[in-house]
Amino acid sequence: MEKSREYKRTPRFTKRLEVAFSSGGLSFRGILSNISISGIFIRTNKGFAPGTTVDMELMLPDNTVSSLRGIVRRTIKTSLKTTGNGMGVELTRKDDRYENFIRGFLEEADRDAAQEAEMGPSEREPEKPPVTDFEIISCSNCGAKNKVLREKLSLSPKCGKCGAFLPVFLP
Repeated sequence: MEKSREYKRTPRFTKRLEVAFSSGGLSFRGILSNISISGIFIRTNKGFAPGTTVDMELMLPDNTVSSLRGIVRRTIKTSLKTTGNGMGVELTRKDDRYENFIRGFLEEADRDAAQEAEMGPSEREPEKPPVTDFEIISCSNCGAKNKVLREKLSLSPKCGKCGAFLPVFLP
């Protein structure tokens, strides 16, 4: 159980790569959507049951193939094809190609964090203001509902759909 806790703590990255996976004579294809040094999540409608050992071939961006082996830790199967069907796999065997590929992500993340730390306040993205109160006002011309900040009500707001002035009743 200790190993699966470690599996969930490693940094994860979103990456879309093709992966072929097989177990017990059955072979399928999927799309890798989440990747880390210790595990991957494969989007597929053909996931294996948790506890199943799977062999995988991952097509890397440089068109090389990485051979992996792992144990299915969770499987998500729903009747809807638009949801996140797939399986989370804890990796038990990785080749050098895979480890180098992941190391590249980790190094890039470290460089980005170092650059962010070196930036002055004016270079960083501005902090978003706190969520403020708003009013929903129906346009008397077209009936569209408009979300207007309360602090902007005195500025004669216009409808976002037709451009007519919105009926504003100030307290």
